[in-house]
Amino acid sequence: MTDESKQAAVPSGRAWVVFAGMVVVALGFFARAAFSSDVFIAGDTLRAFYPMRAFWAERVSAFDLPEWYAYDGFGQSFLGIFLSGAFHPTSLFHLVLPLGAAVKLTVLSCYPVAMLGVWALLREYGVPRPGALFGACCFAFSGYLVCITNNPTYLLAASTVPAALWGAVRFLRAPSARRLAVGAGLLALVAFAGDAQGFAMTNALVVLVALVDPEAGGWRRRVTTCAALVVTGALLSAPQLFPAAGLVLSGEPGARSVVEAQRFSLHPLRLGELLMGPYLADKHGLRGVPDVVVWNLVPSGGFGRVWVDSIYVGAPACVLALAGLWACARRPRAWVLAGAWVLLLALCLGDSLPLYGWVYQVLPLWRPFRYPEKLVPLVTLGLAVAAGLGWKHCLVEDGARRAVVGAGLVLGALGAVVALGEVAGGWWTRGVLTPRWPEVPPVVVGGLSGNVVWAGAVTAVLALACAALAWPWGAARLRAGLFVALELGALVWAHEPLYVLAPAELLELSPPFADRIRERVPAGEPVRVGSSVRAIGNARAVPGLDHHGRLSLGFTTGLLPDTATLWGLESANGYMPGESVRVRGLRRDVSRWYGELAPRLGTPFSVHSTRAGSGVVLPPTVRVLAEDPLFETKLVEHPEALARVLLARPRCVAGKDEALGLLLTGPLPPRDVAVVECAGGPLPEASERLTGTVRVDRPSPEHLLAEVEASEPAVLVINDAWQPGWTAWVDGQEAAILPANVAVRAVAVPAGQHQVELRYRTPGLRLGLLVALGTLLALAVLDVLGRRTGRGRPGFQGVGASQGPRRNFPMPV
Repeated sequence: MTDESKQAAVPSGRAWVVFAGMVVVALGFFARAAFSSDVFIAGDTLRAFYPMRAFWAERVSAFDLPEWYAYDGFGQSFLGIFLSGAFHPTSLFHLVLPLGAAVKLTVLSCYPVAMLGVWALLREYGVPRPGALFGACCFAFSGYLVCITNNPTYLLAASTVPAALWGAVRFLRAPSARRLAVGAGLLALVAFAGDAQGFAMTNALVVLVALVDPEAGGWRRRVTTCAALVVTGALLSAPQLFPAAGLVLSGEPGARSVVEAQRFSLHPLRLGELLMGPYLADKHGLRGVPDVVVWNLVPSGGFGRVWVDSIYVGAPACVLALAGLWACARRPRAWVLAGAWVLLLALCLGDSLPLYGWVYQVLPLWRPFRYPEKLVPLVTLGLAVAAGLGWKHCLVEDGARRAVVGAGLVLGALGAVVALGEVAGGWWTRGVLTPRWPEVPPVVVGGLSGNVVWAGAVTAVLALACAALAWPWGAARLRAGLFVALELGALVWAHEPLYVLAPAELLELSPPFADRIRERVPAGEPVRVGSSVRAIGNARAVPGLDHHGRLSLGFTTGLLPDTATLWGLESANGYMPGESVRVRGLRRDVSRWYGELAPRLGTPFSVHSTRAGSGVVLPPTVRVLAEDPLFETKLVEHPEALARVLLARPRCVAGKDEALGLLLTGPLPPRDVAVVECAGGPLPEASERLTGTVRVDRPSPEHLLAEVEASEPAVLVINDAWQPGWTAWVDGQEAAILPANVAVRAVAVPAGQHQVELRYRTPGLRLGLLVALGTLLALAVLDVLGRRTGRGRPGFQGVGASQGPRRNFPMPV
């Protein structure tokens, strides 16, 4: 270990003190959440994260492995959905805490983890402690990480990336079995968080580090150690990767076209937020960017919201990052890494540039990914690390302080020009706003113009303050503390109002529609409900709830997917990416789907808007069970809905396309007929006199038993999604599971009494678990052998050139 490495190392006792301090800072930033009973509830926190964690906790607390998620789109593989995050350690919180408290603890724990990861990474590169703390605050409380509390899956992944890069750097510089285990384990933790694209990009950053790190050794060792780390990380992630790969091969999760892949692209007008803050957001009213601004000024691919409401990293961070690049302008690695950062930023812009589309077309493995704005945390991390390294090169003794002064003056002047230009001549309003939005309401003009003025003025003050602090006056510790305070204060000013909370009662009180459904269904019987509600009418005030609280209440009241999971109801809508492509294909005609097809597939209830022009025409046979005047929705029952498991006469077709034609055009086949894809040969035809009984037992979502008595050969139709992983037996003999009515399952049964059994096993799961356990065992053996030989690095000795003396690393990964 070099002298600088020893200086950067933090003793274990001090590391705990550092981490405890970071916990205190995070709790202070999120005081509204930490010291109240309110819970995080915005966006997919309510619609995806809570339902999946509630399902996981229910199954695991009963000592069952959650494999089949019946609550979304007629069912899908729970472990095959990458974003389920079933193997992430924070899931364990749900075994001991209530749902809202467990998710709150999960979210809040991400920020000290993110801070510690950036701190450790910067210290590994010799950044002084104040600079490492500066970079840690910059990343942890950046706009993306604060606003992505609306989707904790991606928060968990993003907060782990710095630690994963720290583990990679340590292994690449000094390979050993133990460091390989730590680095690969941290990479696997990114995968277990549930972000497939984040996992892929983190591995790409590991490759970049291996290429440019000056202490990674010769090229031979760089390639060997990098490959060992990436492969080992993938092997440890196998329990998540293998089921996800099986789902990709069997369906169409993620983006289905380049257009869909580029929804939620970062609009170019938002690039100014990196320096000046969330000037498009209504921070104290809606706590986000209003939908009217999104639709007219920064379109987001057909959504009425942006992925995150801010991408701000703080003007002081931008000053130090620019100063660091300035100070290292003669070092080629600085420009290589700056170019990689610009390339990543270009990918974030999505459909505004051709780059993302090119990558989508050229790299097939990229196609399941979607939403370019999800790459923003990597851009943020690059700026945070660049700021830390700028501190190292510019704010230490004999550092390039003039670079900080110059960067502060340049960015300060830019902020002042923006603010004064808007105040004096309406430059931003006339040059940017009205040309893109000619009919912009005056109240919006006033709000956005005021935001721009404030953002420019605050940027000017912060940047000029950085320039002043760069001069060597007063105590060095005082100036360092003021630098950190400037950055943290800027982030608190910009982002503290933007995270959304709501009363925990929204998760605990069953909606009236759910109660009405349960009244009409026998206890313990699974029931499915559809919802055509797309927009929630929330004009009326609800005491104790702000805009987002009313929105969340509307989601639960309307049983939008997958909120119905919280009340034990299954959703006929597909919200998760693992939804069967066959189910999706039946929803082309919305009115036909909700009025005829969904009831035919065992969906007896649905929720619809009562507003005129809702677009769904229901048959006259439906019965309105309840209405909600606040959100203008109604619950209807479909008396013609079929049972979840029933006997039917098979009508054989050659394949899916022919079956789709029968169900999507013209009148539907008779209710006792199932359109079956008989790929293995025709089935015996049953007459219209077919009679029989079915008694069903469901020990678990992955296990179904049916005692069938049929007067003649028929098919047993199970109105759950047809997907690989299911196996059927008839009287103990394995039987084929055939697609029926395009989307569901059927098993042929002879005449007479028979017992039918179906079981689900996640494709690839058992193999993935064996691979991960075998990898852990191999790493343990390598570590033991290394300690016995006294070298500690079995398998890595003599690979490539020896380490040279530590050199300054000019720019971030």
